[in-house]
Amino acid sequence: MGDDRSGSDGQASDRRRILEFQIDQLRRELERLEKRHAEAIYSVAWHFGAPVRVVERAIRKMLAKPAPADAPASVATMSSAPATRPAPARRLFVDVTAIVAHDDRTGIQRVVRQVVRALYAEQDLDVAPVAVRLQNGKLWTCETYVAAETGRAQSAVDRPLEIETGDRLLMLDNSWKDFAAFANVFAEVRAKQGAIVSCVYDLIPQLYKGASVGDVPEVHLAWLKAALLESDGLIAISRTVAEELCAFVEAQGLPHRAGLRVGWFHCGSDIAPAGAGEASAAIRAAFSSANAFLLVGTLEPRKGHAVALAAFDELWRKGVDARLVFIGRRGWHVDTVIDEMTSHTEFGRRLFWFDAADDIDLAFAYDHCAAALAPSYAEGFGLPIAEAAWRGKPALCSDIPVFREIGGDGALYFRVNDAPALAQLVQDFLAGRAVADPTRVVRPTWRDAGRRIVDIVVRDDWMRTLP
Repeated sequence: MGDDRSGSDGQASDRRRILEFQIDQLRRELERLEKRHAEAIYSVAWHFGAPVRVVERAIRKMLAKPAPADAPASVATMSSAPATRPAPARRLFVDVTAIVAHDDRTGIQRVVRQVVRALYAEQDLDVAPVAVRLQNGKLWTCETYVAAETGRAQSAVDRPLEIETGDRLLMLDNSWKDFAAFANVFAEVRAKQGAIVSCVYDLIPQLYKGASVGDVPEVHLAWLKAALLESDGLIAISRTVAEELCAFVEAQGLPHRAGLRVGWFHCGSDIAPAGAGEASAAIRAAFSSANAFLLVGTLEPRKGHAVALAAFDELWRKGVDARLVFIGRRGWHVDTVIDEMTSHTEFGRRLFWFDAADDIDLAFAYDHCAAALAPSYAEGFGLPIAEAAWRGKPALCSDIPVFREIGGDGALYFRVNDAPALAQLVQDFLAGRAVADPTRVVRPTWRDAGRRIVDIVVRDDWMRTLP
């Protein structure tokens, strides 16, 4: 459904549009700085402009070149010796170190929270799930955290764990900056014929460096290199990410453990059940119109909030009666779009932004929206597409591979970073000319996700083994 292009020409066009979008974002942020702080930045304006010009020249030079040939099929490995098969699993340790220390309510931590709840809700798993955290170089149980997340009565205080034969350690939480601290634990797990599996949420910091902030690309790459050497398996949150991971490792020639396996699962789509509570008055008011479109996600350039705002600006100028609702915390490099949004004449009337919403608010928003929007140019999964489908609502998505994986032929698609194309798709949707089918969208539950993780980590249901 929607824009269905294929082939290298379409991929090159999308790549060019993404790079042009990144350049435009840089320029807009610089123009905003210059307008607000002209005197302060005048003397250093060249230092801002010169790097942008250098990047722009490099990008245009790169785009002028033909696409590279397929990467070689072999990569350097840490050892040519065959991988040791782990002993049968009895316990599945799930790392929750970061979320126990501080729950930032990020997308990664949403996955951690939901997977822990799902695993502890199961009664017939082949292994016993144990949420763990790192403390002073050792693994500890997380009884307090588990009690809070599952609603169970706390049965014990946190205690140090002894690693036993066959234990599996799933590095599910964000350990980018703390991975090395687990070195002794990794060694002990391996000495006891266990296995270490690390979760890869996306490769955006490597494939779309302009979408990241600060030293994230460097930190992420250092973590990935370490995970490739320390892990017996890597598990991604979509098949698209798993395939991107394999291609990246092979193209870059990154060393990894011999026999390193790669698998994938899909995130759950179920959120607060109907009747779980009452949404806030502000959320209810925002969705009092039948034609309210919902965009869920942290405000950052790659999520496409600027594309959605431009599309609805065009619709409002044409007299189309529709609402645009953003739900997501403030991210980075979005000062310009936030200024445009909050100063817009429709803000508070047909344009809304909620920087915090619980699952009850989110469920209400999905239930009462006309459709969900997913205008990102890069993602690891596409949770709003699945969550909307779970609530029976359609999704209008940018045409990127991972969204095709999740949305299939049940979602509607428009060309990436193309605001006029999104505006036209919204009009076609409202007029009944474009029809989506949420029942054909991938929409597993979190319990499905938990079972799938066990199938991979414990029963060795991997996608492939790296050479």
